Amino acid sequence: MSDVFATSTLRTDESGRVRFSGISSGIDFGQTVEDLIAAKRIPVDRIEADISSNQEKITALQELRTLLDGLQSSLSGLYGARTVDNSGDIFSNKSAFATTSRSDGQTAAQAANLIGVTVSPSASSGITEVEILQTARAHRIASDSFTSTTDDLGTASGGAAGSVSGTFQINGTEIQVLASDSLNDLADRINNANTGTNATGVSASIVSVSSNEHILVLTSDATGVNMTIDSETGGVLTSLGISADGGTTFTNELQAALKAQLHVNGLLSESAYQSAAVTDPTAALSSYTSIGAGAQSFEIRADGALLGTVNYTNADSLSDLASTINAIAGVTASVETVGSESRLKISADGGGAVSFTADSGNAVTELGLAQQKLVIERNSNTVDDLIEGVTLDLFQAEVGTTISLDIQQDLNAVKTALQDFVVAYNEVKVFINQNSPDTVDPTEGGVLFGSTVVSDLESRLSSIIGSGAEGVNEAFTVFQQIGIEFVDNGTISDPLLADTLTIDDAELDSALLSNIDDVKSLFTFGFSSSDPRVSLIGFDGNPQYSETGYKLNIDFDEVGGNSVASANIDGAGAGSDDGSITANGRILTVGDQTGANGLRLFYSGDSDLSDVQIDFTVGLGAKMFFELDNLLDPTNGLVEGEISSLEDQNTVAQERAGQMLERIERERVRLTERFTRLEATLASLDSQMQSLRAMIDAQNSNNN
Repeated sequence: MSDVFATSTLRTDESGRVRFSGISSGIDFGQTVEDLIAAKRIPVDRIEADISSNQEKITALQELRTLLDGLQSSLSGLYGARTVDNSGDIFSNKSAFATTSRSDGQTAAQAANLIGVTVSPSASSGITEVEILQTARAHRIASDSFTSTTDDLGTASGGAAGSVSGTFQINGTEIQVLASDSLNDLADRINNANTGTNATGVSASIVSVSSNEHILVLTSDATGVNMTIDSETGGVLTSLGISADGGTTFTNELQAALKAQLHVNGLLSESAYQSAAVTDPTAALSSYTSIGAGAQSFEIRADGALLGTVNYTNADSLSDLASTINAIAGVTASVETVGSESRLKISADGGGAVSFTADSGNAVTELGLAQQKLVIERNSNTVDDLIEGVTLDLFQAEVGTTISLDIQQDLNAVKTALQDFVVAYNEVKVFINQNSPDTVDPTEGGVLFGSTVVSDLESRLSSIIGSGAEGVNEAFTVFQQIGIEFVDNGTISDPLLADTLTIDDAELDSALLSNIDDVKSLFTFGFSSSDPRVSLIGFDGNPQYSETGYKLNIDFDEVGGNSVASANIDGAGAGSDDGSITANGRILTVGDQTGANGLRLFYSGDSDLSDVQIDFTVGLGAKMFFELDNLLDPTNGLVEGEISSLEDQNTVAQERAGQMLERIERERVRLTERFTRLEATLASLDSQMQSLRAMIDAQNSNNN
């Protein structure tokens, strides 16, 4: 007979030992131990619940931190950040509108077909007028025709095989021509030379006119600059049909390099004059002027120096005058005809300022000689050094068409930034409402319901919005005055939207169009100085608005000539080492002994200054940006501090729970061992009882 044990009495301890529970006693001591241990775990369970709760709060605080980061980011372009190119200030963003017009009755091309415009925040608002006279072109030359692209050059040019060889240079880089080279080989070698740090800047291509007519075309990569091809050996330039004189002139010049040419804002040239238009440049002056008969003359000067005297009569024509003037060294004249109009053009060869004196026949007035429009030239069709902050891409020339570039503040960018701010603020406000006793029931509140962090955050943001901008136009001190308003809580169905912001588009558009400077002041940190040599290069959230402003004094180091020796503001801090103003070269940092603490100024002058008036305004965007900076500070910030506190609590709790679990586990082992010994004792007693019972049964049997 064998005993059968219930599987519930089988226990395995942590060491892998198998024990049978309650075999002798009938008591499942394993379950009893578990029940005792479960009772001892109750404090640990409470600690682990606290840890889990803290972790949920940490996760919620991290979400809040992300929302606050988003809110601060939405203000990054709205608080008046100072950067070299103004890119940090959304109110400095510019947009350009281009229109075209003509004065001759012809139809002007669309501006987009003539020019592309890119503006940066450093561009100044205003209208610039441009006329594109000529776009820049790349230099392009061609060879003679070859019958094949794969035969050697000698054969393909109609000569003896291998008869073309030697070297030449492209922009100073030597190109070798082998006797076995084909047109393809030569093109590849030229293109290989146009790579790396010493690239020639010239590309080669082959144009196949027909199956037996192939032409090598060399094109400069850059516009406005002619390529140099010279230093030949073996007469290869002549053999290729590129140049018959070693590179001085080109046999087949397809396109000379051209510079881009512009008129801008009607600027006039000091060195170039032109006459009024006439219909016939060969007609006598007497036919359309009041110049009298007989010998007349006028002097031409450049920068005041006499170049020569022009002698003429009223029987002469514009063409005659041009010939007479060209006989004078240092000055050039020509008759230029466009359509039905001809003009005499005069310019000083050296570019000096031209003047006309001793005018006996009053020719300057009678001919209508006046300064020509200044021709501005650039090598490239991308012009980024003509107007500060503006890059022009010239697509097509159209002489006589004026392109008006109206550069304005980009109000759409400002409105988009304001809309982004409202969205980011509302996301933070909804989070606050989810955890606020003023908004939701405790049973519906978030993980941070009733948290002092949430209430403190709400208090700070409300205080900023309620305080208004300082030092600005009273009509633009709070958001509501530009159409950014709090929702009417009585009209909303979702309590989480309480006290969020909304935008009245019509009112905001009106403010942006009519009062953009006031809108800017409402948000940004504004600065002004009575001396333009003192400028603001940076600030933090510490400067305090003062109705009377501040007075700045500077002691400049005239000996060294490039630094400020010391400075003070409002008389505080006579030197640079007492914490009021620290001077580093020309940069002045205002210390904490004055309400202007946190200003960073730059002085561009070279002498002492006294009583320079410093004024600034403090907008709501600047206030909120730096308050968020404080809230998000990784060391002392409200949010980070609470996260760190909860993490520290969890660390301590984890250690405590671990210690308690170790003690509980030791208790489990102790109880298990005690019950095991009890089972063994009971088993021994049971065995003895069984033996005794057997002896008694045997004795009773014998007695019977």
